[in-house]
Amino acid sequence: MKFLFSLMLLFAAVLATGPVYAHGDNAHQSEMTRAAADKNDDGSAAAPATEADDEAAGAHGRASEGSDGAETNRIISFLKTLHPATVHFPIALILTAAFVELVAAMGMVERSEPTVRLLIYAGTIGAIVAASFGWIHTGFWFGGDTTMQLHRWMGMLIAVLGVGLSLITHRDEGGRILLRSGLVVIAVLVIAQGYLGGELAHGPDHLGLSLT
Repeated sequence: MKFLFSLMLLFAAVLATGPVYAHGDNAHQSEMTRAAADKNDDGSAAAPATEADDEAAGAHGRASEGSDGAETNRIISFLKTLHPATVHFPIALILTAAFVELVAAMGMVERSEPTVRLLIYAGTIGAIVAASFGWIHTGFWFGGDTTMQLHRWMGMLIAVLGVGLSLITHRDEGGRILLRSGLVVIAVLVIAQGYLGGELAHGPDHLGLSLT
């Protein structure tokens, strides 16, 4: 349960970095500030602001706001680039876990449980991080064609299945059969997910093996 709780906290923390918004200038001014702005230093009434003065003031405000907006856009742009960089870790870790368990099932190695458990834990964390940055990459947008829809929800399914496998890694022999069955399913999903990601990144049918 502690591990599951930690994964949930990680998922929430990564998602929390997504919605970064710039704040505009405060539109509310006090009457005293406005009155002072309408007077000269000697107390006489100031001349009405001209259109040129308004334009100059607006340009100054836009420049100040633009600086903050540019910084925010750089942060958002950086976060969006992290999805392609994070997908490789869960792919490698989960497929390696499936391979090690296959070798153990064939009797070629002994005491594979700690290794497989560690690989599943790390792969699950990687899948959660990759899925989270996937949502940041596209925004909370539910549109897209069939390839996009499959890629989006298959990524979520892999993360959920990873959490489920993490919870049964300590089971006895009966649980081991369930774990191996789950590893087969999640490994197939990871391979299909990687292909769909390639379709989105490099164009339709990039390997000549279109799944859609």
